[in-house]
Amino acid sequence: MSMPLPLDSDGFLRRDCPSCEREFKWYPTPKEEQGTPAREGGYFCPYCAVQAPEGSWWTKAQIASAEYQVYDTVVRPELDKLADATNGVSGGFVDVSIERNDPQKPPALTESNDMRRVDFDCHPSEPVKVVDEWKEPAHCLVCGTTATQPDR
Repeated sequence: MSMPLPLDSDGFLRRDCPSCEREFKWYPTPKEEQGTPAREGGYFCPYCAVQAPEGSWWTKAQIASAEYQVYDTVVRPELDKLADATNGVSGGFVDVSIERNDPQKPPALTESNDMRRVDFDCHPSEPVKVVDEWKEPAHCLVCGTTATQPDR
């Protein structure tokens, strides 16, 4: 099962730090085009420099969308089959009834053109975008060093 994620007009994907919970964007370089892989332990947050594995950076909206897609594609059809199979089963010592509380579909994922770009001399193919209000140096996703090049 796959789920498309929206990118901004520059091709950046919104992410969320599992430690400081700040949102930022990274440029999703295809695996075959990536230079140096992330260090053991994963990527670094551009804000707090805490390292976490690649699968840790989902935003709350992305998680909600993925959970709903799994429910709608896998769980709901199985519940429908179970309801159909038990429809009208009663009598004797057993009565079967199924109550469902289907989750609401979350809003469609969209991506705005917010945040400012930061490039890194150490890994020029791995830029990030940070919120405009962020005045501290940003950290490289791959190695955790701070940007030495001016923000664009």
